[in-house]
Amino acid sequence: MNTSLRATLLAVGLLLPLSACQQQKAETAPPPPVAITADAIGHYCGMNLADHPGPKGQILVGGRDRPVWLSSVRDTFAFTMLPEEEKDVRAIYVTDVTQAANPRKPDLTVWIEARKAWYVVGSRQRGGMGEAEPFPFGDEAAARRFAADNGGTIKRFAEVTEDEILHPTLPSEQTAADESTEHGGGNRGGGHGAGHGETP
Repeated sequence: MNTSLRATLLAVGLLLPLSACQQQKAETAPPPPVAITADAIGHYCGMNLADHPGPKGQILVGGRDRPVWLSSVRDTFAFTMLPEEEKDVRAIYVTDVTQAANPRKPDLTVWIEARKAWYVVGSRQRGGMGEAEPFPFGDEAAARRFAADNGGTIKRFAEVTEDEILHPTLPSEQTAADESTEHGGGNRGGGHGAGHGETP
Protein backbone atom coordinates (compact mmCIF):
# COMPACT_ATOMS: atom_id res chain seq x y z
CA MET A 1 0.00 0.00 0.00
CA ASN A 2 1.51 3.31 -1.00
CA THR A 3 2.06 6.14 1.48
CA SER A 4 -0.60 8.41 -0.03
CA LEU A 5 -3.35 5.77 0.20
CA ARG A 6 -2.33 4.87 3.73
CA ALA A 7 -2.56 8.53 4.78
CA THR A 8 -5.99 8.88 3.17
CA LEU A 9 -7.36 5.82 4.95
CA LEU A 10 -5.94 7.04 8.25
CA ALA A 11 -7.59 10.43 7.80
CA VAL A 12 -10.95 8.82 7.00
CA GLY A 13 -10.62 6.57 10.04
CA LEU A 14 -10.04 9.59 12.27
CA LEU A 15 -12.88 11.64 10.80
CA LEU A 16 -15.58 8.96 11.01
CA PRO A 17 -15.76 8.90 14.85
CA LEU A 18 -15.69 12.71 14.90
CA SER A 19 -18.59 12.87 12.44
CA ALA A 20 -20.57 10.32 14.44
CA CYS A 21 -19.93 12.28 17.65
CA GLN A 22 -21.11 15.53 16.06
CA GLN A 23 -24.25 13.81 14.77
CA GLN A 24 -24.97 12.38 18.22
CA LYS A 25 -24.58 15.81 19.81
CA ALA A 26 -26.96 17.32 17.27
CA GLU A 27 -29.52 14.62 17.98
CA THR A 28 -29.31 15.07 21.76
CA ALA A 29 -29.13 18.88 21.81
CA PRO A 30 -32.06 20.35 23.77
CA PRO A 31 -34.70 22.29 21.84
CA PRO A 32 -34.27 26.08 22.04
CA PRO A 33 -36.46 28.31 24.23
CA VAL A 34 -39.75 29.61 22.84
CA ALA A 35 -40.67 33.30 22.81
CA ILE A 36 -43.46 34.22 25.22
CA THR A 37 -46.69 34.86 23.34
CA ALA A 38 -49.70 36.97 24.32
CA ASP A 39 -51.66 33.82 25.14
CA ALA A 40 -48.97 32.21 27.35
CA ILE A 41 -50.79 30.99 30.47
CA GLY A 42 -49.13 29.95 33.71
CA HIS A 43 -49.42 26.22 34.35
CA TYR A 44 -50.40 26.58 38.01
CA CYS A 45 -52.00 30.01 38.34
CA GLY A 46 -54.02 29.85 35.10
CA MET A 47 -53.26 33.50 34.42
CA ASN A 48 -51.43 35.27 31.62
CA LEU A 49 -47.68 35.46 32.24
CA ALA A 50 -47.84 39.21 31.58
CA ASP A 51 -50.03 39.60 34.68
CA HIS A 52 -47.10 38.88 36.99
CA PRO A 53 -43.73 40.63 37.35
CA GLY A 54 -40.51 38.75 37.93
CA PRO A 55 -38.60 36.01 36.07
CA LYS A 56 -40.49 33.19 34.35
CA GLY A 57 -39.89 29.62 33.30
CA GLN A 58 -40.73 27.30 30.45
CA ILE A 59 -40.40 23.53 30.29
CA LEU A 60 -40.29 21.72 26.96
CA VAL A 61 -41.86 18.29 27.29
CA GLY A 62 -41.72 15.45 24.76
CA GLY A 63 -44.87 15.12 22.66
CA ARG A 64 -45.97 18.73 23.24
CA ASP A 65 -45.83 21.41 20.57
CA ARG A 66 -45.96 24.22 23.11
CA PRO A 67 -43.93 24.66 26.29
CA VAL A 68 -45.36 24.41 29.77
CA TRP A 69 -45.33 28.05 30.86
CA LEU A 70 -44.54 28.87 34.48
CA SER A 71 -45.29 32.27 36.05
CA SER A 72 -42.24 32.10 38.31
CA VAL A 73 -38.94 30.32 38.70
CA ARG A 74 -40.27 28.76 41.87
CA ASP A 75 -43.13 27.21 39.88
CA THR A 76 -40.56 25.95 37.38
CA PHE A 77 -38.67 24.10 40.10
CA ALA A 78 -41.94 22.79 41.54
CA PHE A 79 -42.89 21.23 38.19
CA THR A 80 -39.70 19.16 38.26
CA MET A 81 -40.27 18.08 41.87
CA LEU A 82 -43.95 17.19 42.02
CA PRO A 83 -44.53 13.50 41.25
CA GLU A 84 -47.74 14.07 39.29
CA GLU A 85 -46.07 16.22 36.63
CA GLU A 86 -44.73 14.91 33.32
CA LYS A 87 -41.20 13.54 33.40
CA ASP A 88 -40.27 13.50 29.70
CA VAL A 89 -38.55 16.87 30.06
CA ARG A 90 -36.44 17.88 27.06
CA ALA A 91 -35.30 21.30 28.32
CA ILE A 92 -35.91 23.73 31.16
CA TYR A 93 -35.42 27.46 30.66
CA VAL A 94 -35.64 30.34 33.12
CA THR A 95 -35.32 34.08 32.69
CA ASP A 96 -31.72 35.25 33.10
CA VAL A 97 -31.81 38.34 35.34
CA THR A 98 -28.05 39.01 35.08
CA GLN A 99 -28.49 42.26 33.12
CA ALA A 100 -31.80 43.32 34.71
CA ALA A 101 -31.74 46.68 36.49
CA ASN A 102 -34.80 45.51 38.41
CA PRO A 103 -35.09 41.73 38.96
CA ARG A 104 -38.87 42.06 39.12
CA LYS A 105 -38.86 43.55 35.61
CA PRO A 106 -36.31 41.48 33.65
CA ASP A 107 -36.05 41.15 29.90
CA LEU A 108 -38.30 38.16 29.23
CA THR A 109 -36.56 37.42 25.93
CA VAL A 110 -33.33 36.44 27.72
CA TRP A 111 -33.38 32.76 28.70
CA ILE A 112 -30.83 30.42 30.21
CA GLU A 113 -31.01 26.64 30.48
CA ALA A 114 -32.07 26.17 34.09
CA ARG A 115 -29.39 23.62 34.93
CA LYS A 116 -26.65 26.05 33.85
CA ALA A 117 -27.84 28.98 35.97
CA TRP A 118 -26.72 30.22 39.38
CA TYR A 119 -29.59 30.84 41.82
CA VAL A 120 -29.92 33.19 44.76
CA VAL A 121 -32.26 31.39 47.16
CA GLY A 122 -33.80 32.95 50.27
CA SER A 123 -33.18 36.60 49.40
CA ARG A 124 -35.33 39.52 50.56
CA GLN A 125 -36.60 40.00 47.00
CA ARG A 126 -39.97 38.44 46.22
CA GLY A 127 -41.16 36.89 43.00
CA GLY A 128 -44.05 37.92 40.79
CA MET A 129 -46.55 36.07 42.98
CA GLY A 130 -45.37 37.96 46.06
CA GLU A 131 -43.64 34.87 47.43
CA ALA A 132 -40.10 33.60 47.93
CA GLU A 133 -38.33 33.23 44.59
CA PRO A 134 -35.02 31.70 43.44
CA PHE A 135 -33.50 34.39 41.20
CA PRO A 136 -31.52 32.89 38.28
CA PHE A 137 -28.30 34.32 36.88
CA GLY A 138 -26.18 33.24 33.94
CA ASP A 139 -23.17 34.86 35.61
CA GLU A 140 -21.93 33.73 39.02
CA ALA A 141 -20.40 37.11 39.88
CA ALA A 142 -23.73 38.84 39.23
CA ALA A 143 -25.47 36.31 41.47
CA ARG A 144 -23.00 37.00 44.26
CA ARG A 145 -23.49 40.77 43.94
CA PHE A 146 -27.26 40.27 44.14
CA ALA A 147 -26.89 38.09 47.25
CA ALA A 148 -24.61 40.67 48.87
CA ASP A 149 -27.29 43.35 48.35
CA ASN A 150 -30.38 41.25 49.08
CA GLY A 151 -29.26 38.34 51.20
CA GLY A 152 -29.68 34.71 50.23
CA THR A 153 -27.54 31.72 49.33
CA ILE A 154 -25.93 30.88 45.97
CA LYS A 155 -26.93 27.47 44.63
CA ARG A 156 -26.92 25.46 41.44
CA PHE A 157 -30.08 23.83 40.09
CA ALA A 158 -29.45 20.40 41.63
CA GLU A 159 -28.67 21.93 45.04
CA VAL A 160 -32.05 23.63 45.49
CA THR A 161 -34.14 21.55 47.89
CA GLU A 162 -37.83 20.67 47.85
CA ASP A 163 -38.35 22.48 51.16
CA GLU A 164 -36.94 25.69 49.67
CA ILE A 165 -39.44 25.44 46.81
CA LEU A 166 -42.53 23.74 48.19
CA HIS A 167 -42.33 25.20 51.71
CA PRO A 168 -40.29 28.42 51.40
CA THR A 169 -39.93 30.94 54.19
CA LEU A 170 -39.23 34.59 53.52
CA PRO A 171 -36.59 36.18 55.79
CA SER A 172 -39.20 38.28 57.60
CA GLU A 173 -41.39 35.22 58.13
CA GLN A 174 -38.45 33.24 59.50
CA THR A 175 -37.75 35.98 62.04
CA ALA A 176 -41.40 36.00 63.12
CA ALA A 177 -41.41 32.19 63.36
CA ASP A 178 -38.27 32.24 65.51
CA GLU A 179 -39.77 34.84 67.83
CA SER A 180 -42.99 32.83 68.07
CA THR A 181 -41.06 29.71 69.00
CA GLU A 182 -39.10 31.58 71.64
CA HIS A 183 -42.39 32.70 73.20
CA GLY A 184 -43.90 29.23 73.13
CA GLY A 185 -45.77 29.59 69.82
CA GLY A 186 -46.08 26.85 67.24
CA ASN A 187 -44.32 26.60 63.90
CA ARG A 188 -45.90 28.35 60.98
CA GLY A 189 -47.08 26.23 58.09
CA GLY A 190 -47.90 27.07 54.52
CA GLY A 191 -45.95 27.15 51.31
CA HIS A 192 -46.15 26.50 47.63
CA GLY A 193 -46.92 22.83 48.07
CA ALA A 194 -50.35 23.61 49.53
CA GLY A 195 -51.41 24.77 46.12
CA HIS A 196 -50.18 21.61 44.40
CA GLY A 197 -51.54 18.82 46.54
CA GLU A 198 -48.66 18.77 49.03
CA THR A 199 -49.13 18.84 52.77
CA PRO A 200 -47.46 21.91 54.35
